[in-house]
Amino acid sequence: MIESALRRLASFSRRRYYLVFALTAVVSLLALASARNLRFDTQILNLLPPDDPDVHTFLEAIEDFGSLEHLLVVVRLPSNQVLDPYLDFIDQLGPRLEELSEVESVEYSLDGIEELIEEFFPRAFLLLDDEGRARALERLSDQGITTRVQELRRRIETPQAMAMRSILQLDPLGLSELLIDEVSRTPGTLRVDWTHGNFLSQDGRLGLLVVRPTRPAMDAEFARQLLVAARAACDQVLADWAEIAGPDPPPSPKVEFGGSYATIVEDASNMTREVVLNVALAMVGVLVLFALAFRRIGLVFYAFLPLLVGLVLGFGFAGAAFGKLSAASSGFAALLIGLALDFVIVSYSRYVEERQGGADLSQALAAMAGTSGRAIVTGAITTAATFYAFAITDFSGLRQMGILTGTGILLCLVAVLVLLPALLAWSEDRHYRRLAGTRDLSLHAFGLARLVSWSFRRPIPVLMAAGVITLGAALVAPRLRFEDDIRKLRPTGSHAVEIQAEVARSFGSGFDSMMLLVDGTSEDEVLELVRRAEEAARPLVESGVLSGTESLASLIPSASRQAAGLEWLRAHGDLLDLVRLRRVFGEAASEEGLRITAFDHGIELLAAAGAATQPIRVDELAKNHQTELLLGRYFQRTATGARAVVYLITPPQVWSLAAPPQAVALAERLGPHVTLTGANLVGERLRGQIRSDAAIACALGFLFVGTLLYLEYRRLADTLLSLLPLCVGIVWMFAGMVLLDLDMNFFNIFVTTMIIGIGVDYGIHMVNRRREHATDAPAELESCLCETGRAVVLAALSTIIGFGSLSLSSFPGIRSIGLVAILGALATAVVSISVLPALFGLAATRKVRGT
Repeated sequence: MIESALRRLASFSRRRYYLVFALTAVVSLLALASARNLRFDTQILNLLPPDDPDVHTFLEAIEDFGSLEHLLVVVRLPSNQVLDPYLDFIDQLGPRLEELSEVESVEYSLDGIEELIEEFFPRAFLLLDDEGRARALERLSDQGITTRVQELRRRIETPQAMAMRSILQLDPLGLSELLIDEVSRTPGTLRVDWTHGNFLSQDGRLGLLVVRPTRPAMDAEFARQLLVAARAACDQVLADWAEIAGPDPPPSPKVEFGGSYATIVEDASNMTREVVLNVALAMVGVLVLFALAFRRIGLVFYAFLPLLVGLVLGFGFAGAAFGKLSAASSGFAALLIGLALDFVIVSYSRYVEERQGGADLSQALAAMAGTSGRAIVTGAITTAATFYAFAITDFSGLRQMGILTGTGILLCLVAVLVLLPALLAWSEDRHYRRLAGTRDLSLHAFGLARLVSWSFRRPIPVLMAAGVITLGAALVAPRLRFEDDIRKLRPTGSHAVEIQAEVARSFGSGFDSMMLLVDGTSEDEVLELVRRAEEAARPLVESGVLSGTESLASLIPSASRQAAGLEWLRAHGDLLDLVRLRRVFGEAASEEGLRITAFDHGIELLAAAGAATQPIRVDELAKNHQTELLLGRYFQRTATGARAVVYLITPPQVWSLAAPPQAVALAERLGPHVTLTGANLVGERLRGQIRSDAAIACALGFLFVGTLLYLEYRRLADTLLSLLPLCVGIVWMFAGMVLLDLDMNFFNIFVTTMIIGIGVDYGIHMVNRRREHATDAPAELESCLCETGRAVVLAALSTIIGFGSLSLSSFPGIRSIGLVAILGALATAVVSISVLPALFGLAATRKVRGT
């Protein structure tokens, strides 16, 4: 019934090819109209399972407290040059970057620290711990004040005094040095040379601006826009260098970008360039292959036009069904080209075979569409089924890719079945009406198809050799490793990654972190949990598991700590008496030649700190703009109470792939109101799920294929024979990966699913041809198998060339896709044209002997 319908379809295309062309044009235009509405979704977060609790918590944390990621802007300062113009450059670049709509804040200097000092000084002794208060006691003594004033005079005489003058006047006794880690906006444990007022490395060679964007780096398009805007801002300030530096300016600074945003943009740019190059190489390679195989340039056009129509229909379906293509689905067109080319090759191979055998045009098209067409339909359905198996995954991007590729394969199948007969008929009617024209019809497999004949005639040696190879491969294959370190799947030498590593070395850690989310019904409950979390994390910092912590506790200490501070003030309040401070400081200042009036406000702030009688509350911090910004980094009010976050700063590049087990255990000990989250925790969770989903998808795909084949053949033997190249070929492929030291990873794991579709197609075509000629003499069966083997060889070569171009990529992950595709296509094709013909030859020989 299916063969009859396919023959009628081919007959219609042969007789009414102009109508077929017209209908194809109309449908293609409609598909193009639908595809015009298609957009690309660059938000990687949208690929994640939205219902996954880890993902939900992570996205919620980002929404409440902002991204954990930063854009690092590094300003290289030339050696042996005066720093002042370069510091002025940084001071102008910072505000320019803050003006960008993509930027939430920029941290680059002590600008605003005066306001923080004024806000926090009246509470200074509530913020300090016992050690800090002990140090403060030393500075408040008569001798301590005298020593501090002497140091103050020396610091005022340094070149950096201009940047620090206002701070020195506000804090003449230097108590802010005891508070700086508590109230500064520097992320994490960043080591900065504070003496210049800017974020400078200890060697003074690097200036740093830490940009906190408004959206996460996983939004690739946003990251690109941010980098473009940031570079433009840098160029604008650099254009004013002569004005900033004055007459005879020194060399201008060099500005570079690092961090996750710059890394994603760099990777995306490199990947786009390589994809274009790979596609171009694949297209050229396949065109050359077709030209050599067909020996007629025009037929190359006939081969690609149905594919082009199928791709247009696929994009039209994507526009109508989804509207947006995710990052994971954007490559489905390349998959379609690699998979659907097989339909054209097998169809045209049968057409050439029939024409060379003396069949006229109608007979050849009927044979091409009949038994061969049925095998192509079976192969297309089984291949589509393997991709539809991705519908089970919770990853929306992979699910979309599976549905699009599966549907696209079926649409390409329809285009080939309808359009290829019409094109061949149109060509024959126009150019090859005479029988002599058929001599130009040929299909060359470069001699590789001879393996079919050799295997058919010598089945025992072939089967023995295949058995030995398979046994060896089965012993080697279990050694295949799975590489889940994403860093190893990226290209080496990334400039953005190198910049981030240099910043980590020069400034310390502070850019890799996780979040402990603390929820409570009241402010006091949340503060108590934050305090417990800080105390529980301290041993992890001391042991090196963490580099440090940041939390609300740095702004609002625990009740016990504040109570200790109030008790200390009651015991030592006389030291903070305004009259005493002015007298002792004034005497020391006169000795050093300093004007006491310049420090009046600072002395008054110090005395106000001694008058504190109430603990610090959240509401007080919210009254001041600077402290409100700090508060928002750590604390949010919710509908059910309050939420706070404790940032766990991890050593650079140590825990980027997984959460420290000690941190996970810490969160569990703190109870149900504390939740650990972070990109590493989400990545670890999702990597495991991807591996599980890939295994399930492959198993379902294999089950679907086996079931469909059995329903098609109604014979278990033929079903198993069709699956044999796939099963043996995958074992060979895995062994080849081990021998080539090629690990399985998150990129190439899904190529296995594609190989299921490809490998089973090769087996289907060979088994179907044998079923068609089961009653023929061995010589005739051998000849027919050779012709089908020729098509299988060309189909495998087109796949190897198409996907093999990926093996030239500088991205190890993408390169592994090309290598695995080459191994899989090669292995399954070799088994199809050697082991299957050997089995068929052995059966034919026994049949002859039996008769």
